[in-house]
Amino acid sequence: MDRSAKIVLKVSIVTIIVNLLLVAIKVIFGAIYGNLAVLSDAVHSASDLMTSFVIILAVLMSSPKRDKKHNYGHEKVEPLVTLFIALIIGGVGVMLGWKGIEGLISPATAEINYYLISVVLLTIIIKEAMFWYEIYYAKMINSAMLRADAWHSRSDSLSSVAVLIGLCSAWFMRTNILESIAVIIVSLFIIKVAFDIMKPAVDNLLDRAAGEQACVKIKEITLSVDGVKQVDSLNTRVFGNSIYVDIEIAVDKDLSVEESHKIAETVHDILEAEQSLYIKHCMVHVHPFEKVPATYS
Repeated sequence: MDRSAKIVLKVSIVTIIVNLLLVAIKVIFGAIYGNLAVLSDAVHSASDLMTSFVIILAVLMSSPKRDKKHNYGHEKVEPLVTLFIALIIGGVGVMLGWKGIEGLISPATAEINYYLISVVLLTIIIKEAMFWYEIYYAKMINSAMLRADAWHSRSDSLSSVAVLIGLCSAWFMRTNILESIAVIIVSLFIIKVAFDIMKPAVDNLLDRAAGEQACVKIKEITLSVDGVKQVDSLNTRVFGNSIYVDIEIAVDKDLSVEESHKIAETVHDILEAEQSLYIKHCMVHVHPFEKVPATYS
């Protein structure tokens, strides 16, 4: 198991422990005081548990190296899991929105409870801390899966904010109308987050090309190699959290096969060593140099 997989496992185990504690606290206090808002918030936290277990399963499934049936390995498990998490987040957003609409149609009486307010405040603080904790490691290992789970944690803290507004509105209105409005606003934000997570995951599964900035850098690095006259063609595709590169370079036509091969090998090694590009594999093809326009796709 590589370093990235170990980091994902560590982060997932920490989130599981934290969410277990939060679910237990919310269920206990929500049941004692008969508050459905806090109990429903506990269900949302429980969904975080499920996604953490799914992430652990994804790590175990994607860790094996390539085999005869999977020549490129199993790394596309990550965008599949990212898409799954995005769908869960979107579902949470839709359910919250529906709950808010129901609250506007049929407002209920709200009573203030300092213990429940403390529990919800604690949830907001912890879940926001979990968001930044997961985002830190997601950026470190360039993991879309961890980034998606981080936003799942933040969606939990946002739904808790709506619950907090509902509890505090009892000070002034003795009704849950403010909570319902807050829930609808939060649900729209959560649905947007789900879409933002879903789009790159789908692009990844469809072999989307790497971004323009990455392609420009690949070309610059290649042209800096001694002996490369021009880049004739460049094709890239995102694979998991990495990039596959197929590049065609032109070298002096009078060079020997061995000399041309050494240039291609240098391009291959330098590109794969460039950590900022996350290139998993680079295929270099050599052409004899001709003064014709290069093409990129």
